[in-house]
Amino acid sequence: MISWGWTIIISLAWMLLVNMTFSFLVFHDDKKKYGLGMVVFCLMVMIIPVIIFVFTYIMCRIYEVNETAYRVIMATLSGIFIGGPVLYGAGTCVYRLIMFPPKRMAVYARQKVGSFPGYKKKSAAARSVYEEKHEDEQAYITEQLRITREKLGILYRMKSRRGKGRYIRAIMDVNKDIPGITGWRYQTVLDGTAKAIVHILITFKEGENVQVYLHWPKKSFTPEELTENDRRIFELAKELRNITMTGRLIYIFMCIERYLVSLYPDRDWTPAATRMWNRTKEPGRWSEGIPGDLYREIVPERIMRFYRYGYGYEKLNPMVFDNKLSLECYTLLRGLYEGISEGDPEEEINQIVGLPEKLIYQVNLRDYSFDLSDRMTIESIIKAEDILDKNGIERPDYSSVGRFRYERTSDEMKDIDRNTFFGFGVDADDLSIIPRN
Repeated sequence: MISWGWTIIISLAWMLLVNMTFSFLVFHDDKKKYGLGMVVFCLMVMIIPVIIFVFTYIMCRIYEVNETAYRVIMATLSGIFIGGPVLYGAGTCVYRLIMFPPKRMAVYARQKVGSFPGYKKKSAAARSVYEEKHEDEQAYITEQLRITREKLGILYRMKSRRGKGRYIRAIMDVNKDIPGITGWRYQTVLDGTAKAIVHILITFKEGENVQVYLHWPKKSFTPEELTENDRRIFELAKELRNITMTGRLIYIFMCIERYLVSLYPDRDWTPAATRMWNRTKEPGRWSEGIPGDLYREIVPERIMRFYRYGYGYEKLNPMVFDNKLSLECYTLLRGLYEGISEGDPEEEINQIVGLPEKLIYQVNLRDYSFDLSDRMTIESIIKAEDILDKNGIERPDYSSVGRFRYERTSDEMKDIDRNTFFGFGVDADDLSIIPRN
């Protein structure tokens, strides 16, 4: 005979399985609407098995029922509790498969959203400015996809990409009458973390393309499937995969130096070089600037734009530099950009010199998120390289930052220490091409 201890353990395991099954079926809901009734129901489901177990255990003790009978009772009750939700879940899936095959689901979603002219009229009344030329078409189809996911629930999420694709094709088929649409196809793009996902690309007769976001992950793909810009991001992300964020910032500084020295060789860029390479030595966060030596001091927009509008040192220093810029530095930097910049944000020199400031600000704003920082440094490098290419200036060699590496142990970056990933506090003065005393 099995001991009472093992019987209790087995019974508790059954009850745990019951609770997990109910919790999964109840809470795995696309609508995300949990009213008071639903909460009470969930609590009852979790408490009832425990009550039954305690009650039967006491009865077995009082009436000296043998263990075999006890196990039979518990197995029967557990079977009822487990079989009920399982049958309910399976029945729901079968019902949705029968009632909402792809073509019928597409028609249902179209009816729920209404006609495209009516939807467009309603959306136009809700907003006065269109961000895209075909924003209504994009939103219209996206709403039908949302209804499809909501109606099919867990069934939609469990389907393979091919199964989901049948629903997508059916939805696009019932929308062929939308004026201007000439075709559509799946497109592989990179998300914010340089991982491949699948979207729908809708083409209109005037050549306009609009994306509908599916966010299907795509593990197997070739670079040729990506757009030219995404392909470049993907290749550069592979090239610099194990380079720290500070190492990438150093590469941007090298691009800036080559730009300044090549186009304006008659200027003494020592003040700019000093501020750039001091930034890499900060042991903590990029956002912690050294008083009187902040990187933003060398961004032309910060000095020349205000100067152009008549803001002298007395107004500029407290308003932009928190009273940390000396009059001597202000005079020196203003003279450095005199004649080559008016502080216009669209100026090329402002675009490239201002890259690190914008990058540092965005990384700090997102609290040094691993994935976002990874992507933003890559995009900043591409912008810097494009400016160099436009002016026929040779790019720095990636191998020059090869020593700023870290050991990547996870693509999710959850087990990497922030200081290791960012590589704060490095001396890279030897990579500068601007001599300093």
